[in-house]
Amino acid sequence: MQLTGTVLYAAALAAVGRFPALSLDQLPLGLALAALGLTGLILFYKALALGPIAIVSPIGAAYVAVTVLLVVVFLGERLSGGQTVAIIVTVIGIVMTGTDGRSVAAALSRPKRGVWLAILAMIGFGGWAALMAYATREHDGLAMILMQRLVSVPVTLAILLALRRALPARLDLRTIAIVLATGTFDTLANVLYVLGVQGGYASIVATGSGVYPIIPALLAISVLGERLAPNQYLGVVVLLAGLVGLGAAGS
Repeated sequence: MQLTGTVLYAAALAAVGRFPALSLDQLPLGLALAALGLTGLILFYKALALGPIAIVSPIGAAYVAVTVLLVVVFLGERLSGGQTVAIIVTVIGIVMTGTDGRSVAAALSRPKRGVWLAILAMIGFGGWAALMAYATREHDGLAMILMQRLVSVPVTLAILLALRRALPARLDLRTIAIVLATGTFDTLANVLYVLGVQGGYASIVATGSGVYPIIPALLAISVLGERLAPNQYLGVVVLLAGLVGLGAAGS
């Protein structure tokens, strides 16, 4: 995903005549962004493997709260009372949408290592979003995405070699399509986040970026025919109410 996303992103920038100028002064931030991003991903996927997913998933999605706190404290953004309330409501909706409340009590009564790894992943994701907001204001945001990816790809390969993880023996068209789609969507999300930060408050943009749990929830209902827990349906409503409130407070 890292490799395909980077290659496709560089090709798209070149095709539209927007290939950025890269310089050594961007490298320290690129290294820090790559470190936070990769660490967050590794911790999150390990947390998902250990479970319980009903707890791990919403904890990871709650990185929005970490990002908002960091940009307010370190980037000096000031939110109105209405914006603060709307962000809190949105984060509550994110957590409710991402978890099956019926499993929460049982999982918390027997806490596992996956929960603690999810908390660390949440901090890593939140730190990445805040640092990318800072990097976007200090440098060309599109250049910072490319710089981060140019660092992340060799580091990821080095991690695979160190862990002696073999690549799949066979790569069929379905697997290749999934990898290409994942790399494309992941990179596009980074680009849209950077463009959003350039045009407004990072705290508000980060809150909007954190609503992704609503997409798999709606797809699970419409495509897979799944039935969500009652709190997840309520979470969708709360999440949308928070977004509407955030839009109203910012207008």
